[in-house]
Amino acid sequence: MALRLMLGRQRTPACVNAGLPSWAQPLFVSALQPARVDGDDVLVWAIKDDASTAVVSDQFKANARDYHQRYAASDHFERLFRQGLAETGVDVVERPRVLDLGSGSGVNSIVPCRRLFPGARCVATDLSGELLSILAAYLRESGGAGEVACVQMDAMSRHVTPGAFDLVTGASILHHLERPQEGLAAAARALRPGGHAIFFEPFDGWGIMRLAFERILAEAELRREPLDPAVEQALRNSVRDTAARTNPDPADALFRALDDKWLFSREGMTAMVRDAGFGEIRIVPHNAGPNLYQRLGPIQLRLATGRSDLSLPDWAMGVLAAFDEALPPAFKRAALLEGTLVLTRPR
Repeated sequence: MALRLMLGRQRTPACVNAGLPSWAQPLFVSALQPARVDGDDVLVWAIKDDASTAVVSDQFKANARDYHQRYAASDHFERLFRQGLAETGVDVVERPRVLDLGSGSGVNSIVPCRRLFPGARCVATDLSGELLSILAAYLRESGGAGEVACVQMDAMSRHVTPGAFDLVTGASILHHLERPQEGLAAAARALRPGGHAIFFEPFDGWGIMRLAFERILAEAELRREPLDPAVEQALRNSVRDTAARTNPDPADALFRALDDKWLFSREGMTAMVRDAGFGEIRIVPHNAGPNLYQRLGPIQLRLATGRSDLSLPDWAMGVLAAFDEALPPAFKRAALLEGTLVLTRPR
């Protein structure tokens, strides 16, 4: 039953927009039609006659359930929303209309938004109908289906009504895009004057973690104390991944094959945000504490492998501690690894 709900059945009822919440259609300039259904319920909608050529990799389609389970962290992302709003002083209107770009299964974006903004009406968008089906099934069971419309569409498309939304959100979407500036432009178009956008994205401060992991790998060889093979592979993969995403060349054929494509710089992100039409940009680092690198090492192992039984040896944790001791919190805030973008469209 769970698999059937996740995948849906690919038939299209004759009555286009039947069952679509009445508030949803005016938020689109294009008609919507059912894309994934279960019985008489429409789980996911799609843009009628959409000619988008955007593609999505298997981790978001055939492996959607695994992706959802590995990266689900709604409480963590709710804290990030709260931190970003508190540190910037941004106020979101009551019962906002929310457009979420790259929702996936919605656990890290739609679920926190519904907690933070009671009465919000949310449009969850993603290229993966499989991931959106997971969200739709959850909403049906939890009683939130009438307040969220799940729409399979390209985040960079022009199907959304300009100026129709109070808030645009994106939990780790921009770094997946070949042209993140187009995702930012889509967010700006969708917002009313004075509306806000909130994104969570990785930055090039990951270069520090790359250096730390390279040091650990070299130290293991010098000590002749091999790391657990799974740990060693995870560290090597992280080093390669960080190198590939730091100042990547979009013209390189390998760039398109990357699921995670970018580690943004402050300067580059600021320029893209300005070009997209936003008036204010605030970047809030997620963590700049005294144990930043020691905390992230084990987290990276778990995310990279999907395992919670792996750990770094004490001497390797000591390497991370040395990086933490050498770099003060002010540096860590400047050379952030992850950050919340809080953007405002001019009035």
